Amino acid sequence: MNAPSVVSVADRAGFHIFASALRESSHSSSLEGVGPFTVFAPSDAAFQKFSKAALDKLLTGDRALLDTVLGYHIAAGRVASARFVGRRIRAVMQAGGDVIIDGRSGLRVNAARFVKPDLGARNGVVHGIDGVLWSRETAESVAAS
Repeated sequence: MNAPSVVSVADRAGFHIFASALRESSHSSSLEGVGPFTVFAPSDAAFQKFSKAALDKLLTGDRALLDTVLGYHIAAGRVASARFVGRRIRAVMQAGGDVIIDGRSGLRVNAARFVKPDLGARNGVVHGIDGVLWSRETAESVAAS
């Protein structure tokens, strides 16, 4: 039996909303492929911080917006959290933007904290986080809901 993909690992670790959204997105087929990928998976609680209107818009209303937001959680390569410790790194994400990973005092990606790092998958690694990542422009689009 094959080891699970990054999407399945995220789902099995309790990041159900994120995994479900990935399965419905244009990222699904590539994330089931070879990889490797580093995926930052927001907790269900992170998604539940949004208003119902904003969450509906993100998850079911605007496919392009969803693909952009999800792409902001995916990077090429398999990077374990140990590589971030004591460093501040700018990482380019699949959506084209970048994030700041700060391991100088705990582990953070932008404002989100790592809550379940280093969940291994056959095609990469998943780091569970407590926030949703996106560019300022994307945040403004969701907030306009």
